[in-house]
Amino acid sequence: MGQKVWLITGVSKGLGKELSKQILDAGDIVIGTVRNEEDQQTFDNNVNAKSFIIDLTKTDHIDSLINEVIEQYGQIDVLVNNAGFGVFGMIEEFEEQEIIRQFNVNFMSVWKLCQAVIPYMRNKGQGVIVQLSSRVGITAGIGNGIYAASKFALEGMSESLEQEVKPFGIKVLLVEPGALRTDFFGESVYYARNKFPLYAEKLGDIRINTKKINGNQPGNPVAAAQAIIRAVNNDVPTFRLPLTAGTIETMKAKIADLQNCIALTEEIAVSVDY
Repeated sequence: MGQKVWLITGVSKGLGKELSKQILDAGDIVIGTVRNEEDQQTFDNNVNAKSFIIDLTKTDHIDSLINEVIEQYGQIDVLVNNAGFGVFGMIEEFEEQEIIRQFNVNFMSVWKLCQAVIPYMRNKGQGVIVQLSSRVGITAGIGNGIYAASKFALEGMSESLEQEVKPFGIKVLLVEPGALRTDFFGESVYYARNKFPLYAEKLGDIRINTKKINGNQPGNPVAAAQAIIRAVNNDVPTFRLPLTAGTIETMKAKIADLQNCIALTEEIAVSVDY
């Protein structure tokens, strides 16, 4: 097979940067999105790399971005919806605009990119859409409810999308990483503007606790990128791709919780049917 054209959002740091590096090293083409000119100049320093500056809090420029990529390269073989960030704090602490911004980047831009790319993949009869979710897209916890909600939404959309595009030869890969040793809890992390001390007294300070994680995450982003590329090149053998032991443990705990729920409530559940 010839060169693949990968469109990857958020290529200036973290997993997106590592993915792009490995894909370029393998000889494929990477079209990336970045947030400023400095990142663009750094990324474009490769004959097979081309970046576009785009604000993913808004969706109105996405159609023109995809049209320009198709005009220049003729195809998009793999879409990787990688760009995103986490905002942390207790549910009560958030202001509406903070939640809207979280969903605009982590969900709305992903939906719009899928919508814009699918027609080209469908016409070609093949393609892969990689959705970067999270361990907290499986189970939410204290202080990550808004971030988790955006990933729960992504997971729900991706489950439907996988079934809807399969008849047209398009595969969907839902990647669920645990804590990778990237800048996620460094400069990239955000917190609710409001801070209610009574929560910290009862549950600990989410701002301090998450900062302690930075630089100590157990997940290796190099290995994570390799696993994603391998899954894409192997024709996406599974819909879900859990990455890190933490994600597997989260899955097992969720299964146990659901099994316990079934054991306690199955008789009640069945009793409400006609």
